[in-house]
Amino acid sequence: MNASVARSEPAESGRARRRIDVTELDAAGVDRYVRENVATDRVSLEHRGARTYLVVEG
Repeated sequence: MNASVARSEPAESGRARRRIDVTELDAAGVDRYVRENVATDRVSLEHRGARTYLVVEG
């Protein structure tokens, strides 16, 4: 599985937001990554140019 943390930044709510590059993962791979590596269900996908990021609200 090839996912990499792009960066963390404060969200408007004051909580940290992580962007994880999941461009090379299919939908099942993203689902598996979230289930195995993310401790929250507050996630979304974001497209920036040709890249896709999993955004995790902390």
